[in-house]
Amino acid sequence: MKQHLKMKRLLSRSALMLTAASFLTLPLATSAFAGKEGVFLSDSVYFTLDKVSLSSGADDGSLRFSLGLNNNSASPVDFNNYGVKVMDTNGVSYTAKLNEKVNGRVQAGETGTFKFSSEIPANLTPGQLKVDIFEWNYNTMHDIGALSVEAAMDEAGQSVVQQTVINLQEVDTTFADDALVTAQLGNSYKVYKDGAWLVYTDLTLENLSNTTLKLPDALELNLQDNKGLTYVSQFISGSGQTLLPQQPVKTTIQTAVPASLDASGLSLLFSPKGKVKTTVLGSLNVAKSFVVGKIGDDTQYPDADLEGLHITTTWAAASKQSDGLHLQANVTLTNKSDGIITIPNLSASFQALRGSVAVTSSDNAARTSYLSPNESTTFRFSGILPAGLSTDALQLVVSEKQGTANNSTQTNTGTGTDTGAGSGSSDTGNTTNTGNSGNSGNSKTASLPVSITTLAGAGQGGENSSYTSAEDYTLGTPFKLSSNTLIDSNIDVSLVELGMSENTDFGFKTVVAKYKLTNKGTTSLNLPDFQTDLTNDEGFTYSGDRQSTVAKTIAPNTSYVLNYSYLVPDTETADKLALNLYDANRLAIGSYKTAVQPVPTTGAVSLYPFSIAINDYRVSATYSKDQSYAYRLRLDLDVKRQEQVITDANFSSLVFEVVDSEDRLLSTKTMSFVGQDKIMSGIQFIDFGSIKSEQLNTNVKINLYEVVTTPSGDAKRLVKTLIM
Repeated sequence: MKQHLKMKRLLSRSALMLTAASFLTLPLATSAFAGKEGVFLSDSVYFTLDKVSLSSGADDGSLRFSLGLNNNSASPVDFNNYGVKVMDTNGVSYTAKLNEKVNGRVQAGETGTFKFSSEIPANLTPGQLKVDIFEWNYNTMHDIGALSVEAAMDEAGQSVVQQTVINLQEVDTTFADDALVTAQLGNSYKVYKDGAWLVYTDLTLENLSNTTLKLPDALELNLQDNKGLTYVSQFISGSGQTLLPQQPVKTTIQTAVPASLDASGLSLLFSPKGKVKTTVLGSLNVAKSFVVGKIGDDTQYPDADLEGLHITTTWAAASKQSDGLHLQANVTLTNKSDGIITIPNLSASFQALRGSVAVTSSDNAARTSYLSPNESTTFRFSGILPAGLSTDALQLVVSEKQGTANNSTQTNTGTGTDTGAGSGSSDTGNTTNTGNSGNSGNSKTASLPVSITTLAGAGQGGENSSYTSAEDYTLGTPFKLSSNTLIDSNIDVSLVELGMSENTDFGFKTVVAKYKLTNKGTTSLNLPDFQTDLTNDEGFTYSGDRQSTVAKTIAPNTSYVLNYSYLVPDTETADKLALNLYDANRLAIGSYKTAVQPVPTTGAVSLYPFSIAINDYRVSATYSKDQSYAYRLRLDLDVKRQEQVITDANFSSLVFEVVDSEDRLLSTKTMSFVGQDKIMSGIQFIDFGSIKSEQLNTNVKINLYEVVTTPSGDAKRLVKTLIM
């Protein structure tokens, strides 16, 4: 018993700081306090540190904490007999201000909670700070112990945040003296929009008082650069929201800035209206909040309500074409939470940091409204910027359409606070003050940035084409198309033939591509109207023309052949091409490396789905009384169908052209694979007439072409040349 009393006296006099390992000697405290630090007045009365928040602003910081007085004794304990201050490792003390008036007398078996805040230098870390508790003894202070700020934050899993505390009473005296609001810094984005550069900054506001508040109109926000120049900021989202007690609210401010703004020394200042040069109530270092990701970076979506949603720019490509620099990017949202998440409404813009130009883009694809756990959805954006721009100075800005409705008018009420360092608490009740009310606003929406990605690497300097990023492809295999609403998932699309021939009369070449579309479903499906182009490895792009007439639907378990033609310059070798497919909104759904197939000099020639082998041919001539000649071509053919696919009157045809040694056209004859004048296996005769005698010379030949009719005219592919 004597030993127990002796320990009790030691605790009372020196207020030893005990850790969980020491609690075994104090059974009354162990169960309620295991794992925490405490400053003990006795074996049953001790102080604990909770809800510690260390904020770092641009010029100063703040420490907010709750001090718990745990009274497990049989008698009341009066907190008014004790005081609190904050100390750093250099022995410098900082005033701790009690944030509210509460009953200072803690009854037996109860715990009293006392909320404090302290203004401290911004560069202090948790390991450099402690909360010092002292006892008033005839107007003198007697230290009784200290609690570690770092230990309390580690125990709660907290870290230092970019945050400042604003006392609204310093803006408007009608507010109560406990009308404190924290502003925590989120991400910042520099965006070119509507002909101006704007900085969007996300802030999370929290009302620290016990009553509802609204920000007063007299509170002004400004961005200030390292030259001391200020730019007025305004709330664009959340400005009129009611701030419920201790309920964080996300807001966004917008600031018009010059294109040459140096963000390295940028700060956000809070001040009474018109007094930014003389009075700063709080500040935040905005320079550190600008976030620009890289292609492939996986980041948390910047909205606490969508916790677990991740956003990634998974792919981007740049292609320099005749009308400008074509840009494409895929942005993927992934639900990594355990619950269902609503898909935000996203749009995008491609912006140039140098040149002040931007182009917007939307993805109008149909998708569900929600993402289940581990599910993803991809948005596809595209745009065209001036050709002289480099991708190193281009960015993709992804924005979310959000409601920015202001709430109806509210009255600000606050709870009076006790002031003074180490001052005791009063036993009096709460006092209430009424502040000015906010104005109601009209409901509206705005597109607010949520992600910026640099496009450096999407082509070198904007000169590379989509050939670099195209997938390797094997002729005849189904394309692995990106998700889209144009091509039904039951339709397989593949390239089955790609041939090229020269048109000497016009100085260009023609590439003809044949696509096989297969309906794997059980019902007829509409034939998709996709767009295509070819891009070579130097970045030149050639648009495709679809055949003029096509079927409207594809029957189940059948295939249909569709022809596209491309005009390319005479210098094009076509040995390195990327075939690009697009939907109706010109969004890329696939890009594949390919090359034209040479026409064999011997054996069968493929004109998919047919192949033709010329076993033998002979040409004979007759002379008519009108002094004209007629030629007859005797052909021995072997015509085979390679696959059972649908061919109709819209399919390509065979054209035989008789030309002289100067390649002047003398006569033509057209045959088809279906219907009248159908070409078949075996021996058949083709007559060419009305060739004038003056047109004849030596070295007459017959060229055999496959011809596809397109809106731009007939596309001809040379198949064989028959020498007479």
